[in-house]
Amino acid sequence: MERRSRRDCSGEYVLDTSYLLPLVGIEVEGLERDAYDKILTMKLHFPIALAAELAGVIAKEVRKLGIDEVPEGAVEGFNSIVFGGRINLVLPEGEDVKMACDLIRTGWKDVFDALLYATAKRLGVRVLSMDREFKRFLREKGYDADLLVSHKDIDEH
Repeated sequence: MERRSRRDCSGEYVLDTSYLLPLVGIEVEGLERDAYDKILTMKLHFPIALAAELAGVIAKEVRKLGIDEVPEGAVEGFNSIVFGGRINLVLPEGEDVKMACDLIRTGWKDVFDALLYATAKRLGVRVLSMDREFKRFLREKGYDADLLVSHKDIDEH
């Protein structure tokens, strides 16, 4: 009997930061509540290196809103992601760094995207991402662009 790869198993994804924004109180255009609720029932992974990106997005939102303090809901949401245990935080490995450097060397400029892709590749699971530009780059450069799917793609399965 042929063994299926982890990637072929539905319900397990590495999350791009955009899919964590609702947990810190930031609305994501095009991500409906029903779809998000479905995502939260899946086995989810998040590269710990992307926690810095998430913190940066929160800081930008606070600045954009012109408020003096980070809303408590954002702090609680961030802590639930990092310490809550619902989302599996994934430490980077040397192979992730090598692959991320390769992606950057071939022209991609976002180290967080590169680490996201590398982590998913190592784990053998898909990336839940809305980044069409990154997917196009991966396809053009000969990487596995099918590794990236959006919530709309998983709704079809």
